[in-house]
Order: sequence, then structure tokens, then C-alpha cells
Amino acid sequence: MNVILYKRVSTDEQAESGFSLPHQEMIMKKYCEINHHNIIDIISEDYSAKTFDRPEWNKLMDLLKKNRGKVDLILCNRWDRFSRNEYDAKTVIRELHKLGVTVNTVEQPLDLTNPENKLLLNLYLTLPEIENDKISMRTSEGSWRARNEGCWTAQAPKGYDNFSDGKKSTLRSNTEAPLMIEAFKMLASGTYSADEVRKWLNDNKFKISKNTFLRCIRNPVYIGKIRTGAWKKEPSQDVIGLHPRLISDEIFYRANDVLEGRKRNMKFHDDKSDLYPLKGLLKCPEHHRSLTAYACRSHTGKLHHYYLCCKDRCTQRHRIQDVHESIEDILSDISCSAQIVNLYKKTLEKLFEKDDYQRKDEIQKTRKELERLELRKSNLQNDLMDRVITSHDYQDMKGRVEREVVLVKNKLTDLQQEVSPFRIYIQKEVPLLENLMEYYRKSDGVTKKKILNTIFAEKLIVINGKVIEPIFTEPIKLMLRISKSISNSKEKKEVSIDLKLLTSYQS
Repeated sequence: MNVILYKRVSTDEQAESGFSLPHQEMIMKKYCEINHHNIIDIISEDYSAKTFDRPEWNKLMDLLKKNRGKVDLILCNRWDRFSRNEYDAKTVIRELHKLGVTVNTVEQPLDLTNPENKLLLNLYLTLPEIENDKISMRTSEGSWRARNEGCWTAQAPKGYDNFSDGKKSTLRSNTEAPLMIEAFKMLASGTYSADEVRKWLNDNKFKISKNTFLRCIRNPVYIGKIRTGAWKKEPSQDVIGLHPRLISDEIFYRANDVLEGRKRNMKFHDDKSDLYPLKGLLKCPEHHRSLTAYACRSHTGKLHHYYLCCKDRCTQRHRIQDVHESIEDILSDISCSAQIVNLYKKTLEKLFEKDDYQRKDEIQKTRKELERLELRKSNLQNDLMDRVITSHDYQDMKGRVEREVVLVKNKLTDLQQEVSPFRIYIQKEVPLLENLMEYYRKSDGVTKKKILNTIFAEKLIVINGKVIEPIFTEPIKLMLRISKSISNSKEKKEVSIDLKLLTSYQS
């Protein structure tokens, strides 16, 4: 009888007595020697017997199909070396029978042609399967309990390495961590798509597939949490991990908002004040309409910017360079003494005060929103204790509320720390108004508009790119008058009267 010896051991079994490959081979060779069997091949397998999708077994099946009639028996040491899955084992036995091959063991021999032995076969195949199921259940439960204690029980995600302190398995950051941090920040900004961020990582020699990248972005491990997964009737939840976080909660949630399409930082309606600071401050002398601004490209491909009237057939169109230079010429003529600057500062404080009112109002609204969310979180706990909702629903709703709390808290912090650019302008930059034009040039578009609104009482008329006959606000008129008076050595008493008059405009 031609025999192929099949010996198998899994990684977990290698250290166990009686399971080693040399031991199995020795027992089977002795059996063949006693029974005068001809050994034509010996197959060694280092793989689990939960299924028959094993590398060496697949090669063996190919060999049997190509050499029908040349092999009579596949011999194993015991039935659990053959399989630990009753259903799959019986299927394979029937398939081998069609090829003219039988299966048997040394320590648990069975005559499969005898129907009564089918009961023993079921027993020999089912007991290892039951043992496997028990081991798997204990392993799964142990892993779940470890995750509930903050341990990491799987392969380390990108940016981390597996690490053990000798008692518990956890994670520690590696050299890829800075790139993962930057990837989260890029995605959270809303400026880049997920695929653009992933390609950026690949360009920086950080190879990551699309699916792996998406799983990483959704994984709370990067904010120091472990997702436990469901176990029996216990719902999945996020617990504090033993490992260090890489990013803040805010960045994580914002990145996921972008990933799910809930946030985009599109540029279509961006304020273009930096490019067109005079938009809304100019008017057409012919139609008395506000001038708008636009850009057009010449036949050479160069981009040109204009202020223009949109009325049909209106010829009012002015290069922004010409209009901006005209404004700067006017500002350069406005020079102030230290005394006049101080009064101007008080005037601006009145005008800019409403900006701070808006910020304080927003802070109040955000605080109320935070209180509402905290109350909702407390109500969820009450509903859980009163069994109005299930543990699964509680964990799901609690996660959403906690995410909103993080975002609202960050918004409140930003509002509380926010300093109005106009307030900075008043406190630090107004003293520079002795050289107003220089300060105006280095300001951003929004600040330029604010400055011009405190200087000009009406919209400016532009003809041939030049601002003509500007009408100043009363405080500026008086400032110019006082400055002129001082330069003309006007009587000190008259200057004092003018200063009192300027102060009256502030109140």
C-alpha cells in the first residue's frame, strides 16, 4: 500500500509534548514498517486545522488529482492532526474517496468501511472542534477584557509599534507618528481631500493603502482611546487606552467630519478684502451705484484686476493699482500730532466697540449650547438607569454627545482667547498714525476697510482711476483742522476749543 504521511502542528502547539513534527513522523514510520506500507512522501504542515485552506494540504490535493491510483492512504498520527472541523473533514474524506484515497490514523485507527465506526469518527473530529471553540471563546473574552482595561490586542496601527511593559500590551509612537499627526491636521483643515492626504503620505515614503488610511482616520486610537468591540450582550465602547495619544479630540473629530462630507473649506465665497479692500467704498459718478471688482485675463495670459460699474454700457472701469495709489496719496496727507492721535484712538474705540459685543454675545450662546449638551449627557445616564434606552443606544448617543461637547468647548476657548484685530489696531497701531499711509499699506483688507470707514463719511467717487473730492468724517475734519491750526501757530485757546468739540463727537 502506497502511503503519504501527513504531519501537522500549529504555532501554538509546537511547544506541547506529543505534538512535535519529529515525534509524529517517528510514530507513523514505525507503524508503516510494522504494516509493510510503502512511504512515497512525507508532508509537513505548520498551520491551523480549523479549515483545509492550508498551503501544504493544497499542494497534496493537487498531487493526488494528478496521480490518481498511485496513492492509497493518507496517514496521520491522530484525527486532530487531520482536522479540527467535523463538517469540513467529512467533506474532504468524501472527496478523497472519489480519488481512491482513504484517511486513517496511527493512535485512533478506524475502518471507515464499517458504518458503526462513523460514530467514533464523529467523536474524534468533534472533540477537537469543541476544544478549539472553547479556546477561541476564552481568547476572545480575554482580549475583550484586556481592551476594556485600555490594552491594545491587535497589530499596531500606523504611527505606533506594539509594546509590552511585561504585564500589559499597549502601543508606543514610532518614526511614522509625526506624518500621521500632519495627515490628520491636513484633513481637519478641510482644504485637502482624503486621497490627496494619502498621496502626500506616499510621496513622503509613508506607504499606505486607501482602505488602511480610511480605517486609521476613523480609529480613536489616535486620541488615546481603545474601541472594545461588542461581546455577547455588552455593546462596543471607547475606553481610555494605556498608550499616548497623537492628536487632540478636536482635530480627530474635524478630520472625520471632512471624511464623512460634513465639512468643507471651499474657497468659492471667500472674502477678497485683501485683494479688493475698496470694494463697497467706491461709487460710480454717473449711476451712483457701488463699484464691484473683478479680474480678467488678457490675451497674453496675464491677470488684471479692476473696480467697475455693472450698469449696462457704463464705461467706469479703473485699474485697482491706480485707485489704491490715489487712496494712499490722500492718507499720506493726513498727519497727526500725538495729542490728535490720542483723540482719534478714543473715537475708534467707540466705533469698534460693537465688534466686542458680538464676540461676547457669541460666547454667551456657546456657553448655553455647552450647558445643553452636558444636560443631554446627564439625561442619557438617567435614561440608561431607568432602562428607557439600551446599553448599546446609550454608548452610541453618548459618543455623539461627547464629540459635540469637545467641539463646542474648543469653540468657546477660541472665542475667549480671541483678540479683535481692530482692538490690537487701536492699542498698538493707532500711535503709528503719525505715519498713517505706511500702516495702511501693511494692514490686511479687513483692517483697511475699517480704517477707511472711520476716515471717509461717504462713498468715494473715482474718475479715471483717481479719487476726487473725498468727504471726511467729522472727527477727521476736526483733526485736520486742528493739525492745520497747530501748524499755523493758532492760539492755544482756539485749539483747545476744537479739541473739546472733537471729543463731543466721540460720545
